Amino acid sequence: MKFRSGLTVSVIGRITVFLYLFTILALILYIQGSFQDFTDSSLIMLLFLYKFTSLIFIALGFSYIVILIIDRPDNKYMARRIIITSAGIFLSSAVYLAVQILITGLEPVL
Repeated sequence: MKFRSGLTVSVIGRITVFLYLFTILALILYIQGSFQDFTDSSLIMLLFLYKFTSLIFIALGFSYIVILIIDRPDNKYMARRIIITSAGIFLSSAVYLAVQILITGLEPVL
């Protein structure tokens, strides 16, 4: 049973890292597209892509933290993983709120 729980922590951790990097990529593409005059529909699509991937990242990040606390209380790297994941969740939540405000401001364009 210990093997399965270690596999679960590993898979959810890797998915969380992938989603965090994907949200950063979507944000970088939006910023770069603003400077390179992408069309409005492309920029709005990137904002919605960031919005949905960050929501999934935040949900999986919280579940990853819970699984780490429940499953591996004796792991020496657990505190570092929890801190890094919490920082990612905090940053992603802050940028999510900014994106939500930006999307709300762009509603007349939609």
